[in-house]
Amino acid sequence: MNLFKRFFKPVEKAPFPPRPKWRPDLFIDIDRITDNAKYYTGHKLQLAIFQYGTVALLAQRSDNVEHEAKDILDKIYNFHVDFKPITMDDGNYLIEYLQPAFNIVFKDEVENHWKYIEKHHLDGLCNDEVLLNGQGQANVFDNTGKICLFGRTKMFMDAQEPKVVRIFDPEKLD
Repeated sequence: MNLFKRFFKPVEKAPFPPRPKWRPDLFIDIDRITDNAKYYTGHKLQLAIFQYGTVALLAQRSDNVEHEAKDILDKIYNFHVDFKPITMDDGNYLIEYLQPAFNIVFKDEVENHWKYIEKHHLDGLCNDEVLLNGQGQANVFDNTGKICLFGRTKMFMDAQEPKVVRIFDPEKLD
């Protein structure tokens, strides 16, 4: 056995689930995220907002919104984190996942913190992650891609510390 150890080094596995090293420390405005999420969903769906701003939406009514929301977040985090950017009618960016959840990056947040986002966006990639842009280039991002990586880091932070801080139920008063 020692002979093998001397000649063959064990292959180190990247940690799973993946984690980007970037953890933005900008202010998270839960009230604003809640208001925009309600607007984007027509005030019709139950929503759970996590501490770093990830919004889980429930298409089916639930008596246990927090549990359902954590399950949604877990499914995003523990599988491949595909995302799609959507520019909303108010100029904000919505980072949508394959599961019913999203993050909002506000237009003024981008304007006020663009240098910070541009400087750190590659730290929003996970270990050994390769993302292809529309031209097939690996890890080359336009401005929207950089914004998405910024927004997506918040989902990773929420997934690592899943704490629901706000629930919206359209059948109940806020």
